Amino acid sequence: MGGPNLPTVQRGSSFTVLGVDPGLAATGYAVLSGTSLETVRILAQGTIRTSPKTPVEGRIGEIYDRLEQIAKTHRPNAVIIEDHFNRKNAPNAGLMLGPVIGVVALLSNKLHLAFTTISPRELKHRITGYGGASKEAVQESLAIWLGPRLHLSSTHEGDAMGLAFLGFSRLLPP
Repeated sequence: MGGPNLPTVQRGSSFTVLGVDPGLAATGYAVLSGTSLETVRILAQGTIRTSPKTPVEGRIGEIYDRLEQIAKTHRPNAVIIEDHFNRKNAPNAGLMLGPVIGVVALLSNKLHLAFTTISPRELKHRITGYGGASKEAVQESLAIWLGPRLHLSSTHEGDAMGLAFLGFSRLLPP
């Protein structure tokens, strides 16, 4: 079915997923919608950049406000976000990403959206078949499904697109 915390969607029903690659300096986002993998279309994508000169609480507020605007515009059924808390090579990454993940969870709750997290390794495994795949390999796999519609301007956007695509594929009925 949908997977952890994701709703079940009826066959033939259109649904929309927001993928978020969290970061204090740069948060990637992608919104996909459709009724199947063959009809999936990109509604929005981009990178929210914040200034290191702005206090942390201001940066978190900027990220929240932009994602809220995106969610209210595209009305996703679910939000899927990358969870960095278990990274062995960057154990402190979660300290700065925790607040970003928290505001995305808060936004999901406030707007009554299904919410789930996924590790970078699981994302890579689900998209490419190998959990240690490079970001380039993930983007190449996404290009097979999304073809000429896929134009990425940052690795954050690419990760968010992978998350949205994975969330979309998880919502598909069996």
